[in-house]
Amino acid sequence: MIQLLQKLLMMRQFTFGQGMTKILGERVVLGPVEIIAPCTSLAIEKPEYAAKLYEGVRTSFNDGWADAVGKMYGFKPQDYFKFLIDMSKLGGWGEGTLVEFNSETSEGKFINNNSAMGSYFKGKSTRPVDHIWRGLAAGGLSKAFKKDIDWFETKCIATGAERCEFVFKPREKFIQEKSEEIISQIPI
Repeated sequence: MIQLLQKLLMMRQFTFGQGMTKILGERVVLGPVEIIAPCTSLAIEKPEYAAKLYEGVRTSFNDGWADAVGKMYGFKPQDYFKFLIDMSKLGGWGEGTLVEFNSETSEGKFINNNSAMGSYFKGKSTRPVDHIWRGLAAGGLSKAFKKDIDWFETKCIATGAERCEFVFKPREKFIQEKSEEIISQIPI
């Protein structure tokens, strides 16, 4: 994580000035978890909003920051994962690990220990809560794979799990499975 920050600073890709912070030329906002927690609270109170929140983040990240990263680095999916993990740590989203990855099918499993939203809402939800983070990961990987990739949270710290766990794969595969739980997280 420190190496990534040093590299970004040396490349002048982490800048401050005129009331702005930019990473890779894209404006970012640094702040406490409490700033984004109300979005997740709304998805907890109204579960039908979870998939909409996820899709909004996924789409805007794919079209914005992930596009900037893709143009600058031209990452292959495996390399994007490393970058995603490092940026997640730097951004305070948690300690991520890619557990399984099949580049041919664009599928895999991912673990996030100490998830920001999962930890914040620990014991306050019966459903997974990492909709914003899932959207960021899905938007980035959709850009890297050049097709719609979705993330589904199978376990969440907020519900009492030891860590947050995710599966990811192309959207059409989630559409084929189309269970009540999948529909609650992914707009299909």
